[in-house]
Amino acid sequence: MPTAGKTPTKRGRSEVWTRGPTARAIKRELRRLGERLRQLRLGRGLTQEQAAEAIGVHPKHIIKMEQGAANVTVATLVAASVAFKVPLRELFPEVSEEEGGAK
Repeated sequence: MPTAGKTPTKRGRSEVWTRGPTARAIKRELRRLGERLRQLRLGRGLTQEQAAEAIGVHPKHIIKMEQGAANVTVATLVAASVAFKVPLRELFPEVSEEEGGAK
């Protein structure tokens, strides 16, 4: 039976967004993912609307994904890899040392 007062679990934005280095890393990787999704879409000659239809998301969500502004779910990533006919790992290219990341 629930107790009165605060619930034991917090709802809303994850705590990871309050941690500076982690939040910056997430934002950086979302931008990289967005750029990769855009490259794949353009490489296949698809509009954002066509890609949204193939992936199964709203066209506005594609825009946010490509801008790195959407917190993309694993299910959406799998759907994108199927739609673009690439292995899931190809959505996450390795970062070269010149780009400032580790392999």
